[in-house]
Formats: sequence, C-alpha cells, structure tokens
Amino acid sequence: MKNISFLLLLYIVSITPLTAQTETTPLPTQTKSYFNLTQLSFLIAGEDQYSPVKSTMAPSLVNINGFRMNDNVSLGIGAGVTALSYMIFPVFADLRITFTTGNISPVLALKGGYSFASNKKKLFNEYYGDYKNTGGGMFHPEVGVKVVMTENLEFLMTVGYWYQHVKSEIKYEYNYGTHNRTSDLNRLSFSIGFQF
Repeated sequence: MKNISFLLLLYIVSITPLTAQTETTPLPTQTKSYFNLTQLSFLIAGEDQYSPVKSTMAPSLVNINGFRMNDNVSLGIGAGVTALSYMIFPVFADLRITFTTGNISPVLALKGGYSFASNKKKLFNEYYGDYKNTGGGMFHPEVGVKVVMTENLEFLMTVGYWYQHVKSEIKYEYNYGTHNRTSDLNRLSFSIGFQF
C-alpha cells in the first residue's frame, strides 16, 4: 500500500509542472481601440474558357482600418488590389467577430463592397478585338483563427469564399459593334494577415 501511495504521489508531483506549462494566461489586448490589418490572400479557381479571366490563382492584398467595439466585434473599411488577368481595386466594409478572448480564437470575417477595374484595353482574342472592364460588386466571407502574439500584434489565418462581379465592354473589330457582358467570379481564398 505504501508503494502505491508513493507512486501516486510521485505521479501527481511529476505532472504538476506539465499542467502548469500548458495553462496560458491570455495576453491583454486593447478593447475599444483603433486597429490596422494587412492581409494577403490567394484566390484559387479552375480556369473558365469563356471568361476573360484566365488565371487560376490570383494574389490579393488588402489593408483594413477599423475600430474594435469590444473584445469580440470590430468594424472597419478597407481597400486593396487583386491581380487577375487585369487589376481590380476593391473598396469595402469589414465586420469581424472573435468568438473567445483567449490567445487563440476562432474568427469570422465578412467583407462587402465594390471593385473598380483597370480601364486598360486588352486583346480579348484575335476575332473579337478589345475589351474594357468596369468592375462590380464583391463579397468575401471568411472563417479562421486569430493568434494573439503580443499586446499589440495578432496573426490571422483564414479560408473563405470570394465573389466578384465584373462588367466588360467588348469592341468587335470586324463589325465595329460593341457588346456588354458580365462575369461572376467565384473563388476559394486562403489568407494570412497581421493586425496591429
């Protein structure tokens, strides 16, 4: 009986430092404060032969400035650039919900706004002629994880769905007519970002 009691006591003493090491105190973060988030995304989709957008993976860089309402909710506005076969420039509102106040927390983000497209004319193909893009609405919901690194620095990693509506004007070379067309781009996004 003494041996069992001694082994049990030894076991409890040996795991106490391990449990103490795994328990972390949440780092303090600023509530009700200004924040800046810089986010890099990779937008992935299959190639669409009927769309002027031929790239299957497009990088996107956005910067968001906003205000933390409390520990869980923040609102902001953002702008950025996305490199498709042409450049688009999104301007959007951003809502973020953080579900816990620990150092590692799930996060939900919703972006919605309008993207302006570069107006540079490019060759659509040898038969149609030139086209000009005029942009359209965008929507980008994301889910992921936020990691508090220091009191003023957080790392975010998300996956999401990216939607972009694009209007194009095509000028035909042979009959001198024009045709307006729209494209709905649907892509999977993988993003990383740093929030200050």
